[in-house]
Amino acid sequence: MARPTHPVNADALFEEAARLQGAGDMDAAEARCRQLLDTHPEHAWGLNLMGVIRCQAGRADEGIKLIARAAQLAPEEATFLNNLGTGLTALKRHAQAVTAFSRALEIDPGYAAAHSNLGAPLKALGRLDEAATHYREGARLAPGNGEIRANLANVLLDLGDIDGAETAALEAVRLAPAYATGHNNLGTVLQRRGRYAEAEAAFRRAADLRPDYADALGNLGEVLKEMGRAPDAMAAYERAWRLVPDEPEKGSNLLLALCGLDGETPDAIAARHFQWGGSAAPAAPAHRPDAQGRLRVGYLSGDFRRHSVAYFLEPILTHHDKSAVEVFCYANQTHGDAVTERLRAHADHWRGVAGMNDAELAAQIRADGVDILVDLAGHTRGNRLGVFRLKPAPVQMTYLGYPATTGLQAMDFRLTDPWADPEGLTEAFHAERLLRLERGFLCYRPPDDAPAVSAPPAAENGFVTFGSFNNLSKLSGATVALWSEVLRAVPDARLKLKAKALGDAQVQGDVRRRFEAEGISPERLELLGWITASSPLEAYHGVDIGLDTYPYHGTTTTLEALWMGVPVVTLAGDWHASRVGVSILARAKADDLIAANRADFVKIAAGLAGKPDVIAEYRKHLRGMLLRGGLLDGEAFTGALENAYRDAVRQLFR
Repeated sequence: MARPTHPVNADALFEEAARLQGAGDMDAAEARCRQLLDTHPEHAWGLNLMGVIRCQAGRADEGIKLIARAAQLAPEEATFLNNLGTGLTALKRHAQAVTAFSRALEIDPGYAAAHSNLGAPLKALGRLDEAATHYREGARLAPGNGEIRANLANVLLDLGDIDGAETAALEAVRLAPAYATGHNNLGTVLQRRGRYAEAEAAFRRAADLRPDYADALGNLGEVLKEMGRAPDAMAAYERAWRLVPDEPEKGSNLLLALCGLDGETPDAIAARHFQWGGSAAPAAPAHRPDAQGRLRVGYLSGDFRRHSVAYFLEPILTHHDKSAVEVFCYANQTHGDAVTERLRAHADHWRGVAGMNDAELAAQIRADGVDILVDLAGHTRGNRLGVFRLKPAPVQMTYLGYPATTGLQAMDFRLTDPWADPEGLTEAFHAERLLRLERGFLCYRPPDDAPAVSAPPAAENGFVTFGSFNNLSKLSGATVALWSEVLRAVPDARLKLKAKALGDAQVQGDVRRRFEAEGISPERLELLGWITASSPLEAYHGVDIGLDTYPYHGTTTTLEALWMGVPVVTLAGDWHASRVGVSILARAKADDLIAANRADFVKIAAGLAGKPDVIAEYRKHLRGMLLRGGLLDGEAFTGALENAYRDAVRQLFR
């Protein structure tokens, strides 16, 4: 649509403002717009430009009001509606953004940018197929536009079309080699492929093109962490967080990596969490819950799917007493799987919340009248700790997904037990009160496809195989040094490691070199990537003795090993992350596998390696030991958990 004519001075001011905005001189451009609008307050193009300038300056809440007024004055101008949708997307008002972009496309169906921009809020709302459709249409209308293909790659990845995602990402960087986001998105695809070295290169290229690109630096940190290069990852995380200190997820990435870093004391780790959490007093409780009545309990997670959290959550959802507890599940995820459907079947209410911003989700939780809101993520990917900061429920607690404090004053409790957090040892490391479950804080549901226990492999191999299937992010320098001591003490033993990143040849080489620096020959290591053709637990058929990581213990991996008859030796530390193994083994009455210090760890592991009969006994009895220790008793565990919930209410509302 042609711009309406205005007095010459108005048009001249507008053209000057547009020129300045295009040159990046936002202050001068805004001054010209203000001058224009002072005399011509209904100059639609001036209102739109002023709104765009304010959106670009991070003042989208102001900008969208100006653009909306421009759209009222010129309702058939698709550009204004596209700009409005962009501002609404920045504010995470995704449903309204969809409306604005859709209206723009009604006016101009061939508007490639609007098709591409519409994909973002659709993706955020979990409408992935629709998002992909619009990205594809945008790419068809603008065949030379690499930016649209970069966006298409992202949504195809979420849809599980990794081949299509890789094709789109490669095309994006070919068409727009200087577009940093294209390289960043290619890195994400390559990381999902397990091609970590190539992903690292892509993220570094993105950061080189845009040194202030916090997302690329955060992603670089993630890939380096998964490659087992925690110190390098920390440097990337620190840069990302400094660039965008107001983006909580950048800090969360750093805090999670910090939990497994060598040389960090629990006090120092806690201090960084408290820094992230801030000191703001939480809001007043929405209502006063009744400890004797039926409690409304909400679980908030992005991992209601085949994920380690689900192995511990499903027994709880299965065994909740529905006469005493009404269950709300807030799923912060755009897609699910068979596990998702099982979990959904146990919930009284299921809310898909991935498209809601923090304020919208907090309002939903308040409207649901939730008494106790349980965080299952901590600072892991996909967390919604920003919602807890708003205190939408009178009782809030964190559980399962993270080994440290959230740092939030608004988080009332952290669920744990006397082994992982002995009384008097770890309270100072938490912003939350510790709510200890006396019979243990974990209840495990083994995967349905877990194979039967096999005979120990040492009898056939003629040597003992130690093993660990933890993520390489936990392969700290202290862990490599400790395991190397064990291997030196048992010279004919082998070490089997399995992690997704080990499917990358460069990562394998890095790991072998780390052990070689400790005097361990590369030939003594067997390194496996992910197993997809059968149950990943089958790899335990080739392990005699498990070795826990330090300072960040395994949880799911330890229980998987024990379920497969593999004893796991753990080193007890002085805070939760380095005491989870203690909790698991103590409950299974396998205290003889808990080491008090490094020398003790080597003594236990090497001693066990010389006792094939003891290894064989463990192989036969560990499943029963887990059962007798209550680690699989969902009914008893959930009853104790419900009692703890009521105790939490009484503590806060006496």
